[in-house]
Amino acid sequence: MKYTTLLMDADDTIFDFPKCEHEALKNALTDYGYEFTEEVNECFSRINAALWKKFEIGQITRAELRVRRFREMLEQCFSELGKGEEECEALAGQYVKRLGEQAVLIDGAREALEKLSKRFEIYIITNGLKPVQESRFAIAELWRYVRKEYISDAMGVQKPSAEYFRMVLDDIPEKDTKRILVVGDSLTSDMKGGRNAGLDTCIYDPKGKISLPHELCDYRIGNLVELLEL
Repeated sequence: MKYTTLLMDADDTIFDFPKCEHEALKNALTDYGYEFTEEVNECFSRINAALWKKFEIGQITRAELRVRRFREMLEQCFSELGKGEEECEALAGQYVKRLGEQAVLIDGAREALEKLSKRFEIYIITNGLKPVQESRFAIAELWRYVRKEYISDAMGVQKPSAEYFRMVLDDIPEKDTKRILVVGDSLTSDMKGGRNAGLDTCIYDPKGKISLPHELCDYRIGNLVELLEL
């Protein structure tokens, strides 16, 4: 067997993040008296995704991301309402709380993790927030399949930085980098970070958007269970 260890992303690889985000945003906005619509959800998702990209490359801090996404959403979707900094802070906190309650898995993810955990040591590598990720893994009862989570929020560095992957590699038992595979849905954080750390990479791409060969990806899968065939 070539690989012994999987470094796996969480959101959009194990968790169905769009569904989790949808419910968390709906609940948070409702809690504060805002009307939730699909248009508002699409607006927030677009803003959130763009700001996460900026966070990954160090253009904004996590604290800025946390509040700025709500400031921009309120400005674009609720321009007639008050949108002071306290209001944005309150919404940001409620959204994080509500997101921690959402543990919707990608179809087949649990079954795949159960099978994969019998063959590989699985570690989670995520740029998510510590309380959110720990809560979701507990709710979904995934700890039985996973050895440990490496959460950037707790580490002080994030994917795709070299320091993040160095800290992970220093901590895990497997020291042969040729036996470690990075699995995730993001070219900019998972694949680029893994490649820069000298690791093989596998893009989780169920919609077939990525074509191989690709400079950042050694493999492409559309279902997690396909990892058993590598």
